[in-house]
Amino acid sequence: MSGVGEDARKVVMFQAVAGVLAAFFLSHALAQDDAVVVTATRFPDAKRDLPVGVTLITADDIQKSASSNLPEILAQFGLVNIRDSTGSPNSQVDLRGFGITGDQNTLILVDGIRVSDNELSSAQLNAIPLESIERIEIVRGGGAVLYGGGATGGTINIITRRMKPGETRGYGVARAGGYGTRELRAGYRSMEDRIGVALDVSNENTEGYRHNNEFRQTNVAGLLEARGEQARAYLRVALGWQDAHLPGALTEAQIAADPRQRGANIGAIGRDDSTFTLGGDGKSGRHDWAADLSYRRKDAPAQFPGFSVDTQVNQLSLLPRGKLRFDAGGREHEVTVGADIEQLDLNSRSNFGLRTGEQTNQAVYALANFWPADRTRLVLGARLQHTDMSLTPDSASHNLSAYELALRQRLAGGWSAWGKLATSFRLATFDEICFAACASPMLEPQTARSGELGVEYEARGTRLRAVAYEIQLKNEIYFSPLVFDNINLSPTRRRGLEFEAAGRATSALELRAAFALQEATFRSGTYGGVDVAGNDVPLVPEMIATAGASWTFDANRRFNLNTRYVGAQRYDNDQANTFARTMPAYALVDVKLEQKAGRLSFALEVRNLFDKNYYSYGIQTSATSFSAYPQAERAAYLSVAYRLD
Repeated sequence: MSGVGEDARKVVMFQAVAGVLAAFFLSHALAQDDAVVVTATRFPDAKRDLPVGVTLITADDIQKSASSNLPEILAQFGLVNIRDSTGSPNSQVDLRGFGITGDQNTLILVDGIRVSDNELSSAQLNAIPLESIERIEIVRGGGAVLYGGGATGGTINIITRRMKPGETRGYGVARAGGYGTRELRAGYRSMEDRIGVALDVSNENTEGYRHNNEFRQTNVAGLLEARGEQARAYLRVALGWQDAHLPGALTEAQIAADPRQRGANIGAIGRDDSTFTLGGDGKSGRHDWAADLSYRRKDAPAQFPGFSVDTQVNQLSLLPRGKLRFDAGGREHEVTVGADIEQLDLNSRSNFGLRTGEQTNQAVYALANFWPADRTRLVLGARLQHTDMSLTPDSASHNLSAYELALRQRLAGGWSAWGKLATSFRLATFDEICFAACASPMLEPQTARSGELGVEYEARGTRLRAVAYEIQLKNEIYFSPLVFDNINLSPTRRRGLEFEAAGRATSALELRAAFALQEATFRSGTYGGVDVAGNDVPLVPEMIATAGASWTFDANRRFNLNTRYVGAQRYDNDQANTFARTMPAYALVDVKLEQKAGRLSFALEVRNLFDKNYYSYGIQTSATSFSAYPQAERAAYLSVAYRLD
């Protein structure tokens, strides 16, 4: 890989930081962490017992961030790589180094319901009001058995707040600052013994860093909930409207002359989203059950010079599931069983005419959790799925499967070790099937086999984790500039190491650090006469790292520091690995100072404190040149919030 010397020095630095953090944490241990998560089993489960590493981003972590952009918060706290490849705040997310297809290999869920699109567009994370989020659960390399396609890199599940009986909460936030940013957020939730209501609204307007970079969005999320002794039912509604102007990529010369200017290929995109979810959960004796019926509609018009497109998508999902408990060998075991029935319809009209598409998924799955011994947990899972897909004028059917075998062994002193083997799959999106022309026959499903080994320490407020993984892929779905079309690649591979540490150095000082070493390569293949065997997959940084600190001066004041480093990576389109340069590494520092005064709180945020000039996406345009999307320089923001609780 390129830039090994520079990143090796970074590795040594972050290993030293992690070692210092570990020494601090192990000598200043606090209360036991008994966090409960739901993503890994689709029902509440103790995080410390799962045979997989789960990263939690709490509501307090979101509050500590100097950003109100959810993808950036994921990057700060979740070891997630993000990139801006359009000039919109809706950044791509990428787990475990999939490059330009990171969105299609990282499954995004809200309360366990898929929001990742079946097109080449990013999930609209910014449409989720921040104060409505209880926590975010990140499961790297997991989720195919329970959630289906597109989870090879991992699963990000955004869990919204649930109401508690007798609870009344409310808030209002106003935020303003750099590049004409103005933001308002407000919400209210209240629950009596049986009935509860919640409402969150937000509005953001910004002129953006670049010319022709305006962004407007309004979001509304509502919840009506009813509870009984052993069950609850709810209706959740989410509405969103976005309008974004795209400034276009700039050449290297244009970036040097004025990085804020607009490029040649400017555009404008809009988006109207509405999601309605009717669900319920409860208990029947020892067993748990839950079900969701969700309908989502999206209208996404876009205009570019000489080209326009208007896409409408309707998606209907029925997701029943249950957790059954049984006794064997003197211990209680459990199995999660469920079915996913999904239908997606697409209608897209552009200069090329009308495209209509339909996809139906019918799947059943089971995930069994056995306890062979008090400290040993064994997980066996399987998913069988039948998919019918049509996109004028072609159609295809696929019988797909995913499997999982995992083992976790609790060791002495808060240490645990685990191993996992899994398979996963991904279907081509509608946009990948029809790029320059509709592929006939349709692209084959992408399949993957993965394995990982991990060791974790989690006790008394301290968390340390180290993971090694490898993913072997067949028929990876990818755009190849060598043939200028989306194709199924010859075998490819992802592998890497991940390290995380978090805890308290003192009662007032929280510290965290994380870094990942990533390698993504073509194992074989010749495209357009170019042999790419052994080459790096573009847009996969060799290293990503984050570190942060939160210092609570007293009950009313807190200072937060977030840093993020992204290593060198190949430019998009450089599958041949012949471009003489790589995208430069960059490091960002954000700070935030919070002050409380009764129910009021004030915050001063500074993004990109050291005014770093950088870009997170670049594309090779000739043998010697590239284009990129310059990112914002230093900017300050001031916010004031009022909270009833």
